[in-house]
Amino acid sequence: MRTHFLSVAGLSLAIVLGLTVQSSAESIIYLSPSQTLDLGVQKPTQQSPVVSSVALSPTGQFMATVGDDHLVRIWDVQQGTVVHQWAGHGDWVRAVAFSPDGRLLATAGDDRRVRLWDIESESPLQSISTPRTVARSLTFSPDGQFLAAGGFGPEVVLIHVSDGRLERTLQSPGGDVHVLAFSPDGKQLAGAGRSGTIRVWDSGMQSRDLAGHGRRVRALAYSPDGKLLASAGDEREIRLWDATNATPLAKFPRHTSMILSLVFCSDSLVASGGSDNVIRLWSLQDRREAYSLQGHTGSVTALVWNPTSRALLSGSFDTTVRLWQLDQEATNRVSQSPTRPLGN
Repeated sequence: MRTHFLSVAGLSLAIVLGLTVQSSAESIIYLSPSQTLDLGVQKPTQQSPVVSSVALSPTGQFMATVGDDHLVRIWDVQQGTVVHQWAGHGDWVRAVAFSPDGRLLATAGDDRRVRLWDIESESPLQSISTPRTVARSLTFSPDGQFLAAGGFGPEVVLIHVSDGRLERTLQSPGGDVHVLAFSPDGKQLAGAGRSGTIRVWDSGMQSRDLAGHGRRVRALAYSPDGKLLASAGDEREIRLWDATNATPLAKFPRHTSMILSLVFCSDSLVASGGSDNVIRLWSLQDRREAYSLQGHTGSVTALVWNPTSRALLSGSFDTTVRLWQLDQEATNRVSQSPTRPLGN
């Protein structure tokens, strides 16, 4: 039997592609982060901000982080330095997303405003009021024309990116939408929240509901090929759906904690982050945990997969973003200081 390796940032991750992973407790591999980006503070009297959401630019050059200090930070990923720090929101910033071309950044949160920023600018291009929605989730359509926003409100709003104009409103299942996700081809928009029902709108904005979760759904993710939809939340288990015909495929073993974030790392591997501070990597082939990524000391609220460098980024309420490169044992802490290089 020949073992295949999945490379993460040029490093070997012994998740097997096309090879069954033995997933007894003894076979789970426990790993530590290779680097830690600490958001830190500028004044001793300030508290470090929790990380609500993380976004990566399409090229992998820039990373955006947002949190409860109302600020938006743009990082140079390679250098590990903050290149922009934007104020503008008046409350907790809950969601952040890069446009598909990487030129724009969208942010939103408790101040009931969606802001669109030029990545090279110091001021927002658009500030769009969403009076009925405290936003918790943002996602761009793959063609970059529309931005969907949802949260603690009865509606999902679709916004024209070019001028900030409201395209339409969509009624959410259960009165709120904690998470939104566009399929890779842009033909589906999935949303879910408090009710546990996942609503999927097609390109004609006709909807169908996926029922199965009994409690709040906090995370959704489409596979890179768009064939699968993963969902998870307070029910503490990942469910896998056929995205084409909206049928349930599988349930993964139950977690010990709520699941707050999901991301596909390939068509055969999905990562989950939870309120127990742990990231778990799951083989889709046998639906078993293969890797446990440990190092966060707070709930893991955001996961981003970089397909270019094949690295996993995680954001947490512990005020850090961690980079997982799996053959390095040392953890390097990096402050938000613009003068301090990554890894020092």
